[in-house]
Amino acid sequence: MKIYLSFTIAASKMFFRRKSSIFWSLFFPVVTMLVFGNANILGYSAPNVGLIDYANTDNSRLITESLKQSKSTEIQLILSENEAIELLTKGSIASYITINSSYNNSESEIIITTRKDDFAEKEVVSNLINSVMLENKNSLEELSNIKSNIADINYQGYKGFIIPGIAAMAIMQNGIFSVVFTLLSYKNQGVLRRLQATPISPSHFIVGHLISRVTIIILQTFLLLIMGVFILGVSIGQGSIMAWINILLLSLLGGVLFLSIGLAISSLAPSEDSAPALANLVTFPMLFLSGVFFPIDFLPKFVGYVSNVLPLTHLAQGIRLSALYGNSTLTTLPQIGITILWLAIAFSICAFTFKWE
Repeated sequence: MKIYLSFTIAASKMFFRRKSSIFWSLFFPVVTMLVFGNANILGYSAPNVGLIDYANTDNSRLITESLKQSKSTEIQLILSENEAIELLTKGSIASYITINSSYNNSESEIIITTRKDDFAEKEVVSNLINSVMLENKNSLEELSNIKSNIADINYQGYKGFIIPGIAAMAIMQNGIFSVVFTLLSYKNQGVLRRLQATPISPSHFIVGHLISRVTIIILQTFLLLIMGVFILGVSIGQGSIMAWINILLLSLLGGVLFLSIGLAISSLAPSEDSAPALANLVTFPMLFLSGVFFPIDFLPKFVGYVSNVLPLTHLAQGIRLSALYGNSTLTTLPQIGITILWLAIAFSICAFTFKWE
């Protein structure tokens, strides 16, 4: 136990002595979060609009086909109100249209549901509905049956989306790159060869590094989230202590997962020059396919299948669910389970491939 503690302290000191480690682990994620958080990348654009057709009549189908031909919106057919609310909460759609079953009588109505403060989207959809109704019915009476509704949901915009994504990205980068470059440095300086002659076993070395790096990763994650609260004004955890505990658990599991991947890359790389390239090969696709900067629902369906296999996807989803909606461990079990599965695979590869030279 004394050896584990001593090596953990030594590894932590070596980390903070490296300016590059501090830059990539702390400064770079903070700057990236602030840039994307203030860039409003997912600001107004032609909105994705959901459509629920409860009427299912000739007239309602005519309206549906006219809406789908519009160039100003992307219509997505939805089966239920619950599905629409879920998509609206996630940001996958900007609003949704409900055609009630009473569409053919004088009391019929079309309801446009949007989020609070989404005035631009509401205006676009309202104008589109008005033009379609005029084109197909040629009657102003029907326009009086178009109503608006504000969904009672917690949506924090792109800032709320990007902060958990950046936190998950930072866990991956810190876990993989810090270990890869550290081990390369150790090998070049002959540190591993000298450690092999000491009572330190591979388990001491691996566990010591994991404890040191995971502690830094957890602190980094909470630092990013707290900065999101005070600088970008995003609400984290919705006042639930269980949500923060779940973020702690996900940071721990994600840290061990990507540290194990980093150790495995260092051991499997055929040469010192190829290790950074191999690390980039692993991390680069996940940056853009794991829902860090934008929802994976925006990707083509076949790409979405690949995204759902990647470990960073589920880590980012788990942190985002807890950070934005206050979800506890119980409600994020699918994300935690897949993260643990990847962790077991990565740690097994790391344990079997680790070598001193």
